[in-house]
Amino acid sequence: MHTIIAYDISNNQSRLKVFRILSELGVNSQRSVFECELQSDEILRLVARLTPHIDPACDSLLVYPLCRRCAGGVAVLGQGVSLVQTDWQVV
Repeated sequence: MHTIIAYDISNNQSRLKVFRILSELGVNSQRSVFECELQSDEILRLVARLTPHIDPACDSLLVYPLCRRCAGGVAVLGQGVSLVQTDWQVV
């Protein structure tokens, strides 16, 4: 499932950790926005992995899973990067 993850993290060290974790899984399409292809169980594991780096008093992390139909309607204008889903898997 196409998943958009956006964050606003005040602590530089925590922000870098979150950036590195998300870089393993998807494309950094904007400064604090990543696009990933994740299954529901992968989203839950990712949120659990990111939670220790989020200070609920001042940070935010938003996870938007998009169904195939909704992801197909995404418009990218200008220099935006679009995540292209492939029909193959490396096993």
